[in-house]
Amino acid sequence: MKKVERAHSRPGIRYGVAAIALCAGVVGAPIQGTAWADSPGSGSTSGAAAHAGPADTRSATPGPSRRAARHQASPTDSADAKDSADTQEGAEPDHRKTRGADADAPTDEPSDTTGPGTDVAEADVSQPRQTTAGERIRPKLFVVERNSTTTRDDAASRGGSVRDSSTAGRVEVPRGRAAAAHDSAAVATRAPAARSLTIDVPTSHREPVAPSADTQVDAVAPAVTAVSGPTAVETPLSPQPLSPLAKLLQLPGHLVNTVLQVFDITRSSHGPKAPIKLAPPINNLLFAAFREVERWAGLDRTPPPQPPIPTLTYTGPTTAQTPTVAQFLNASASAYGLGTTPAGLNPFVVNGFQMSSVNILTGMAAKAWVTPDQQIIIAYQGTTGGTNLLFNPFIAVTQILTDLQVIFTQSTPWAFNDALRFAARVQTAAAEQGYGTDDIFVTGHSLGGWEAAYVAQQIGLAGIGFETPGMNTTVPGNGADSMFVNIETYGDPAPFMATDLPGLQPFMPPYVPGGGSKPHYGSIVMIGDPAAMTPLLNAVTLWGEGPIRNLIFIADFLGNFFQYHLPGVQAYHLDVVPDPGVVPWLGTARGPVDAGYGDLTIPQLLKAASDAGNLQRAAIAA
Repeated sequence: MKKVERAHSRPGIRYGVAAIALCAGVVGAPIQGTAWADSPGSGSTSGAAAHAGPADTRSATPGPSRRAARHQASPTDSADAKDSADTQEGAEPDHRKTRGADADAPTDEPSDTTGPGTDVAEADVSQPRQTTAGERIRPKLFVVERNSTTTRDDAASRGGSVRDSSTAGRVEVPRGRAAAAHDSAAVATRAPAARSLTIDVPTSHREPVAPSADTQVDAVAPAVTAVSGPTAVETPLSPQPLSPLAKLLQLPGHLVNTVLQVFDITRSSHGPKAPIKLAPPINNLLFAAFREVERWAGLDRTPPPQPPIPTLTYTGPTTAQTPTVAQFLNASASAYGLGTTPAGLNPFVVNGFQMSSVNILTGMAAKAWVTPDQQIIIAYQGTTGGTNLLFNPFIAVTQILTDLQVIFTQSTPWAFNDALRFAARVQTAAAEQGYGTDDIFVTGHSLGGWEAAYVAQQIGLAGIGFETPGMNTTVPGNGADSMFVNIETYGDPAPFMATDLPGLQPFMPPYVPGGGSKPHYGSIVMIGDPAAMTPLLNAVTLWGEGPIRNLIFIADFLGNFFQYHLPGVQAYHLDVVPDPGVVPWLGTARGPVDAGYGDLTIPQLLKAASDAGNLQRAAIAA
């Protein structure tokens, strides 16, 4: 992919310590605008009340199913329809063509409260962690290339593969419909053992594969395990329409969002345009002044040298069908907008309501969407909830507390467990409509990306997290064999609040290549201008040198956080037209653009970033 150079700017915005400023400035961050969790008829014990805006009745009519095409072309599929209903649509969808409706999700299952205000049913915790077909198919597709100056060589000392080869803690379970024989999937060879490491990674999602009798599954014992659900339907049902009641409940949110678009707080390809746009020039003036303050403080000088970061070379196939980068990003941004719908997506509807969940006591909010290719995206909401604060301001407090808990402790917040339970509910409901585990993906921005990464880590779903900090939890390999990708922007402090990316030490725990106490889960794709990190790299050297210098660091942290953190900045660098856009003018959209990245699937993104040298960090945590 070619990089298009534009005028440069510098650093990014923050995520953790600055969490409190996050609430104040995240007019553009989003929450689910209502303090509701479960739909009418649910057995939930949650105390939150359901509320949603009206649904947009324009729904995408999916074209010929990829599943149907592959079902006809593959003899193995027809011979084993119950176990392999995993065919896909042939044509690449235009993710900007149609828009779906937005509504609150019903749940017909009894709810189990395991945390404050929990509003979703908990799955059977006695089962071991299940893996997706992508994790079961394990050819060697990644090679980790370490810089020769790197001081750690744990990867080589571990004998190459990061996968735990022991049989302890494993149980045998029947293979799912997309499981495949290992020998038919081998694509690349193991790299030399000297300074490189071969990583096992799934070939794809939803590719036709040979059926097999059984497989092994890691018994990680997360708080909640994946739920397979019934599989009577051979192919997914078309997106279901919202009920009249669901549309009525969405009406207030849609009306408010229409007004917000007039004032350029939100944008949509189908909404009204702001007659006068005063905010963009004011935004640019403020950040230009901020840059001058940084120069006055000497933060524009050449920064201290940073340790090298291990890079990944992706050698796997790029034909797997997943949602595109633009669909993931728009679903993430939609979580910040009251009454907004991601471009080209439809709500995932159960019993007339979109599956969604909001828990103001833990700060978790999420909605499920369906792509034109009949794949489900679970989008988790980031800190402050954006324009949703108009209907549900209290959730910003609990989301900020969740941020602080993850950053400054080694514990897992209740919001992460809520996110896991919601994903389990979506899996169960999706299975009843003919979707398989490989048809379900997770995404989110900031705190939402954190929650998406946790769900991916615990039950093996693929997806993309935007501006995600490091995790407090790890599993064997920690995502080396996953298709979960973290897209991070240079200059934004949030991604560097981790131990596997250098830059915010000693404010954060020590940097450890590919690991440490707070590593990311999965691989990392860096976007933007590396020079944007210069002020932060200089400011962090002031940390611990006295109250005044600490304040200078915190002020620079917050300034860069708001300049580079919001989804509109990522949309610019990824060559995506944001739809919806929330506070689209806040931040600095300048510098290199990765042309065409928005239209890429996950494996295509891995390949493009690998070729550009921007695919970083081997997940080598034990």
